[in-house]
Amino acid sequence: MEMILIGIIALLVLVNIITIINVVAGPFLRNYYRPAGTPLVSVLIPARNEEKNISDCLSTLQTQTYSRFEVIVLDDHSSDATHKIAKAFAASDDRMKVIRGKELPPGWTGKNWACSQLSKKAKGKILLFMDADVRPGPAAIENTVAAFERFKASGVSAFPRQRFSNRAAEIVVPLMDVLLYGALPLRAVKIRRFSSLLAANGQWLAFTSEAYQSIGTHAAVRMEIVEDMALARRVKHEGLRFVVTSGVGAVECSMYDAWKDLVGGFSKNFFAAFGFRPSAFIAVLSVIFVLAVLPFVALALSFPLYAVVAVALNYAFRFMMSARFGHGILTAVLHPLGALAAIVIGLNALRLYYFHGEVHWKDRPIVVR
Repeated sequence: MEMILIGIIALLVLVNIITIINVVAGPFLRNYYRPAGTPLVSVLIPARNEEKNISDCLSTLQTQTYSRFEVIVLDDHSSDATHKIAKAFAASDDRMKVIRGKELPPGWTGKNWACSQLSKKAKGKILLFMDADVRPGPAAIENTVAAFERFKASGVSAFPRQRFSNRAAEIVVPLMDVLLYGALPLRAVKIRRFSSLLAANGQWLAFTSEAYQSIGTHAAVRMEIVEDMALARRVKHEGLRFVVTSGVGAVECSMYDAWKDLVGGFSKNFFAAFGFRPSAFIAVLSVIFVLAVLPFVALALSFPLYAVVAVALNYAFRFMMSARFGHGILTAVLHPLGALAAIVIGLNALRLYYFHGEVHWKDRPIVVR
């Protein structure tokens, strides 16, 4: 057991080093200077039954410091007041308009079809796809344009600071950031030749219109569940530059209101993010258990010295993340519990894949196998 713990400590030291690099060096979306140019930005929002979110989303867009943007909301056959609320904003703000989505054709996921329709209505030089549950700060669009200029990028994405509406989300959702900020030096993503170093977030995902066309648009990834990663991968395969940033201080998001939604959302995306490769996914779940759970088990079973070091290293990077990325103290304290919950959700994703072949999201079945 002691040799296992020594190996765990070595890996946790690496995780802490990567975390420190991301905490200190970012990149952060909010840190960019005022852009030199003002290209038209098309903000594109697919919305299906988003009456709880769409008003706050559009209100925050109205406060943007950037001067040249349009907002297009696609009502994707909502059964609630989404269309009515968005239409009221469009009636009072000529930068905004609402369109009704067409019927979902075979061979498409709902979100990819909605984004494809939105892109065809867009006039901007930059296409910014965002979710209705995202709340951009006043300089979010301006900072995104500045990121394109600073990095000479063809694609820019940001991971929003996550807001939590319930305890379950507070414990589990930050694990998404743990996998990002603890395993991937964000600054390495923009290096074109490192195609395997990649991350993207469809909650805030932007492309130049030229790059978007060159990678084949959403039509090229029409059946991808994790379409953000698929699009970013195509950018790098085209030899273009893709930049991923932390959105802390620039954009926020509250993803799930209930445990059912949390399990459904992560079950949809977690396994898909690894290309439905069971060997890779099970390996990742095993690493999460070994690094984030086993040291606490070892401590309880009286392996004091090495177990204490491993537990301390776990809390070191979690408290760094909590302080820098706004997770809160509770999620850091309950780190092993959050890791166990993520593993259970991952196993549920495997169950859905092999025994059902589909998941349900936004009242629609999504074929995963």
